[in-house]
Amino acid sequence: MAHIFLIEDDPLVREAFELILASDGHRVSSAADGASGLRQIEQGRYDLVITDIMMPEKDGVEVINALRKSHRDLPIIAVSGGARGSATDYLHIAKVLGAVEVLSKPIGAKELLAAVKKALPPEDGEQR
Repeated sequence: MAHIFLIEDDPLVREAFELILASDGHRVSSAADGASGLRQIEQGRYDLVITDIMMPEKDGVEVINALRKSHRDLPIIAVSGGARGSATDYLHIAKVLGAVEVLSKPIGAKELLAAVKKALPPEDGEQR
C-alpha cells in the first residue's frame, strides 16, 4: 500500500485520518503544520500528500505551491473546513495549483478512502 504524508493542524482530525488510512493498509506519517510538513517530506519518500488548507506556519496553498516546484508528480489531496465560504475559494485555488482532489470537512472514511484511491496511481494489475 501507499506511504501517505498527512499535514493537519487539528489533532483530532489528524488522528482520525491516520486511523482511517492505516486501517486501509497505508503507512502514514504526519505533521501539524505546513512548515514542518515540508521539511519532513523533503527527508522521505511518499506516494501521496494530504494537506489541510487553513494551518499555522505555512498554509495548504503554500504547501501545494512548494511541492509543485520540488515534487512535481507527487499527488496532493487538499482538505478544508470553512474554506468554501471564504471570499476566496481556497479549495478552488488548491485545485488550480495542482491538487488532484479537494475535499470539504467533515469528511467521512469512505469519502477519504475514495479520494486516496483516485489520487494514487493504479497498482500493477489494478483497474480503475
